[in-house]
Amino acid sequence: MRQGDIVSVQFPFSNLAERKWRPAVILSNDRYNRFANVLLAGIFSKQHPLSVPITRADMQHKRLLKPSYIGLQNLFSVEKALLRHTIDSLTKQKLTMVLAEAKKCF
Repeated sequence: MRQGDIVSVQFPFSNLAERKWRPAVILSNDRYNRFANVLLAGIFSKQHPLSVPITRADMQHKRLLKPSYIGLQNLFSVEKALLRHTIDSLTKQKLTMVLAEAKKCF
């Protein structure tokens, strides 16, 4: 699992009472990922106030089915063992943009 990979994970709702399988992008860098859990941002079909739009053009393997949004309002950390599989990866350009937008939140 590398920074920019899009993975399938049970995404927790903010109340922690429910979970739903959905795609998420790994934001934490590769050095961090070797020693700790991974930091993720969920991918949603609807735009949220703190989100970055993505399309197939932003994917290395073009596996995204429809335009979506990376939500930066609910970042979360998860154990690598809980990630189901890698779906695709962001292009370097899009990853740089997403990380810049995430940095603005801190």
